[in-house]
Amino acid sequence: MDNTLLDLPAPLSRSQVLRQPEGLLLGDTLAAEVPVALVFNGISHAVMMATPQDLEAFALGFALSEGILDSPADCYGLEVEPLLEQAVACVAVHLDISARCFARLKARRRSLAGPTGCGLCGHESLDALDLTPPPMAPQTW
Repeated sequence: MDNTLLDLPAPLSRSQVLRQPEGLLLGDTLAAEVPVALVFNGISHAVMMATPQDLEAFALGFALSEGILDSPADCYGLEVEPLLEQAVACVAVHLDISARCFARLKARRRSLAGPTGCGLCGHESLDALDLTPPPMAPQTW
């Protein structure tokens, strides 16, 4: 993993979008989405796609809704770390959690990766991702 520190990507960007069938070039606002690794006490647990904004709330909400934490008080610290992985902007969110919650998490390790969607969500770590797929063949359209 390339641990080059970066700034978080902007959550929103203005882009030119070609509207079909009129062929009009219009301005539009697009939401960014980046791989976000959720790391508990130094162990990567899951990677999800998320807009790079309010990642502290995203990580804490994930930990609470998945039953990793019983309450926000079980999280002793939280750090957002922008990374560059295979030339792609990524984020690792590190949570320091209570020993009781961490022991429970280790006992129920799971795999969230699913056969549908982007194919990224749910992998255990950023290292498990193939972020450089082969180029798509040119299309006639």
